Amino acid sequence: MAGKEILILGSSFGGYHAATRLAKILGGRHSITVVSKDDHFTFTPSLPWVAMGWRDATRIQIPLPGLFARKGVGFSQDTIVRLEPENRIAKGIKGDYRYDYLLIATGSELDFGVAPGMGPEGGNSYSIFSVDQALQAGSALEAAIAKGSGSLVFGNAQGASCLGPAYEMAMLTDTLLRRKGIRSRFNISFFTNEPFLGHFGVGGFGGLTRALEDEFADREISWKSNVSLSKVTEETVDLSDGPQFGNDFSLIIPPFFGSHAYMGVEGLANPRGFVLANNDLSNPKYPEIYSAGVALAIPPLKTPVPTGVPKTGQMTERMARVAADNIVADITGALKKDGKNFSVTCVADAGDKAFFIAADPLLAPRNRLVYKKGRIFHLMKLVFERYYVQSIRMGLPVLDVGV
Repeated sequence: MAGKEILILGSSFGGYHAATRLAKILGGRHSITVVSKDDHFTFTPSLPWVAMGWRDATRIQIPLPGLFARKGVGFSQDTIVRLEPENRIAKGIKGDYRYDYLLIATGSELDFGVAPGMGPEGGNSYSIFSVDQALQAGSALEAAIAKGSGSLVFGNAQGASCLGPAYEMAMLTDTLLRRKGIRSRFNISFFTNEPFLGHFGVGGFGGLTRALEDEFADREISWKSNVSLSKVTEETVDLSDGPQFGNDFSLIIPPFFGSHAYMGVEGLANPRGFVLANNDLSNPKYPEIYSAGVALAIPPLKTPVPTGVPKTGQMTERMARVAADNIVADITGALKKDGKNFSVTCVADAGDKAFFIAADPLLAPRNRLVYKKGRIFHLMKLVFERYYVQSIRMGLPVLDVGV
């Protein structure tokens, strides 16, 4: 059998685990190359801790070229600007990449244009989807707290799907201010595109909504749900239904694009650049193309204010492993697996405690649903971060549990 060229776009949870799994199974008989704009793996669930100043960014980043080289995987740091699936070519800034099989795990692009004044680049709010963004947000939050009093706003804009970080940052900030003994000097406000707290783009997790309402009440965090963002100015955060919050600091989660590199390629992606996929995670028109994680198109639930379906690191890992196995099945003629049987396990941290959520499947009605809160889950997340990062750093397998 002639060797195949397998190309993987992206090097985070999806790209890394797909590449290492393919290398392990195929054992050098086929060429595996990863192309990514990032040359580090970042444990993104810890970015809120980076923003709070509780975690050095170097502790959650691992250089990739050496890791991949030891596993027999090629690596190129490049940005893909266009796919030509008819020719089986991914075009990058540095050059073209040919493939027999392609796995798209490039994550997302941030859509700060959803409301005027939003975003850290020329806008009046902050974000938290990279180390640089987390550090920038952390510096701005520190400066706002140094003023001695003010209005701190956290929220999810219309269309947002990765909704948990706004909850975490609101509660982490409350914890920080209480430890400093200055919580009474600050108003913390929260708004969200969800119909209710804890909807998370999936219809909610049973009584978790009441638990979050109680938690926000105990922390004296005011909140509004089912609202969209109108604009962000230097002085205010304005919502569509009229209310304004003072803006001494605001962190607002934007909606995502998939990638502009895939937009307009008929049959490949939806209008926002998310890749279309069958249950085996292959594209209906181009069956040699697979996708996993945030890059994958999942139809959102209908809500009054648009929300999206989240894809956690754990979900992305599972999809990546299934996609890798199905590429192997294509090569060997084996049976393929279903990659859209989603379940989720995650821990949302509050600084002094955390919320644990496990649901199977992701969307209701479910066979299994667990949600709990307590200090033990905060400690669990700390331990899991250290285990996960060290496993990646040493090139060891990672157990399929939640993040």
